[in-house]
Amino acid sequence: MNTLAHKGTQTLCTERLTLRRYALCDAVSMYKNYATDERVTRFLSWEPYKRIEDVEAFLSSEMDEYQHQDKYHWAIELGGEVIGGISAVSIDESNHSCEIGYGIGYEFWNKGITSEALLAVMKFFFSEVGMHRIMAKHNIENPASGKVMMKCGMTYEGRLRGHYLQPDGTCTDSAIYGILKDEFVREMQHK
Repeated sequence: MNTLAHKGTQTLCTERLTLRRYALCDAVSMYKNYATDERVTRFLSWEPYKRIEDVEAFLSSEMDEYQHQDKYHWAIELGGEVIGGISAVSIDESNHSCEIGYGIGYEFWNKGITSEALLAVMKFFFSEVGMHRIMAKHNIENPASGKVMMKCGMTYEGRLRGHYLQPDGTCTDSAIYGILKDEFVREMQHK
């Protein structure tokens, strides 16, 4: 196998969304739409932000990381506002695979937005970067995230016991989903 053809966080457009690099000016919409909402961060690896200055610091750090071609972290923009984010949380260079993670504002749940963003990122990784396999995990207390993964053609592959250490110190299981490039191509031909 060849090496991955890293391209960095490129702008991706779908029917309703623009997936793009974060900018410092996104702090207000990020703060308002999802970064402070416990309903959203409850299932993520970070706690809700308390101050907009902390969101700005996060964005500044993310923007610095964009200089690396293997950094993939998109702001999900709808109607001119950032409503969530989607990223490659890990990349396995030797096996041409990655794990994708995402979060979106509560007001935007159950509208097909996350599935639309995930499909665009999967298409980019398979066709542009050369991934062979993409996986995603979700907290078992958030089955809606698993529905997003299945809607995008991913297959349930198993459960990691006690995988997520939550902010309150308890642990919960995660469910793993995955899809191979040839499976994704077949799925897209049928849509």
